Amino acid sequence: MNRLLRLYPAAWRERYGDELIALLDDHPATISDHLDLIRGALDARLHPQVRGAATPDKESPVNQRLLGVLAAVGGIAWIIGVATALILPPDEFGDHDNTYAVIGVAIGSSLIGIALGELGTRPGSRSWTGHAIAIAGIALGLTMLMGWPWFMLGIVGIPLLLMLGTARAYQTGAFPGWSVAVIGVASVAALVGVFGAGGGFVLFGLIGVAGLVIGLLTFRAPASAAAAPTQEPA
Repeated sequence: MNRLLRLYPAAWRERYGDELIALLDDHPATISDHLDLIRGALDARLHPQVRGAATPDKESPVNQRLLGVLAAVGGIAWIIGVATALILPPDEFGDHDNTYAVIGVAIGSSLIGIALGELGTRPGSRSWTGHAIAIAGIALGLTMLMGWPWFMLGIVGIPLLLMLGTARAYQTGAFPGWSVAVIGVASVAALVGVFGAGGGFVLFGLIGVAGLVIGLLTFRAPASAAAAPTQEPA
């Protein structure tokens, strides 16, 4: 249990640690309690609220910049993955090796999903929606590694999740309104490219471009989500 408590920021442990340890001594922790502690540690790291640990003005920009880096790295991984599928020569049987493409897309989906889910979560919120978006991004990325027909879930689901996550981030004030339109168009074009004829698969790389846009938006307005007065959706 002490190992789980070390996941929390030092200021949080200083203020609440003894109280929590005493509570757990009286009531042995269940598996559900362990999961709640892990979720709470993640929330405390991303959205510090303990006085003295960090103020929103100081901590939120750092956290959001980290999420922006995740989105940008995910976008780059996605673009490289799609590029390898188009550039690498076919084998002797005329088949393309999509191993690197699948890995790149899986990494990109996971990182972009995590960034979008957390960027749309207002500091101090207890909503699970942001975590659900992050988990969905990881799950859809994993489906890309599972081969036919599972990877079709990722091909269709990732662009849809991108649109949903961007719209949610806009509602909480993290993103400007134009970003919903730009990323929405990129997501739709990616779907058209996958199911279209000819060399339209190159359009699937637009999901990676959208990841780069998300990263740039985060760096340009790092504190917008914390400062915006709009109410976070459930």
